[in-house]
Amino acid sequence: MLKPTKTQYQEAIPKLSNRQIEILQVLYHFPNSSATAIELAKALNYKGFQGANRHIGAIGEAIYKHTGVEPPTYIDRGERFAYFYFVGEYNERGWNMWPELKKALEHLELVTDNSSKNIYVDRLPTEIMPFEEKQFYKEGKITEVFVNRYERNQKARLACIQHYGAICQCCGFDYGVTYGSIAKGFIHVHHIVPLADIGKSYSVNPITDLIPLCANCHSVIHLSNPQFTLFDLKKN
Repeated sequence: MLKPTKTQYQEAIPKLSNRQIEILQVLYHFPNSSATAIELAKALNYKGFQGANRHIGAIGEAIYKHTGVEPPTYIDRGERFAYFYFVGEYNERGWNMWPELKKALEHLELVTDNSSKNIYVDRLPTEIMPFEEKQFYKEGKITEVFVNRYERNQKARLACIQHYGAICQCCGFDYGVTYGSIAKGFIHVHHIVPLADIGKSYSVNPITDLIPLCANCHSVIHLSNPQFTLFDLKKN
């Protein structure tokens, strides 16, 4: 069956939403880039597998719109495009990401394989992506990226969200409650000890070193130098 080439994936990925890119990053970092819908839903902090499946389908549909490559069809109250096919084949192990898609993510420096270090892995969904950052510098613009030169640990970030929930630990804001399913599971994850102060790689404890914050609280906590503590932020 026909699917996009590595080059077509590379051209389509920057057109995806940051949340969709994050979901691809999560799937990529599962063993062999393969996960069941239930495993993927748990990693993304969804209550049921339906949310994960829905996002996989939406990502495939977006890739179709940007490449023009038609996916296979299936019968469900009529003939439908199997958009999910563009993310990967589904078998007894779950979603199995296509090698072409994996290579495209690696080429765009959105993930890292076991043989290389990648300073861009696991940046926050709202931060500047590598392909965007290069364009900013090319155009002479100045942009601030909190972790643009430090490696983050994707598993630690996900473990932090799974422990605390995707709820701001300062003000209690829940994106999913306010904005609906499109924002469900979305949250920033804040390093309590700034990575810039550490200056080297270290083992992150997802419970004591990381904390989920909404975009507003996360921005405010970085306004002071040294940065506010969570206690200071709540007190103000």
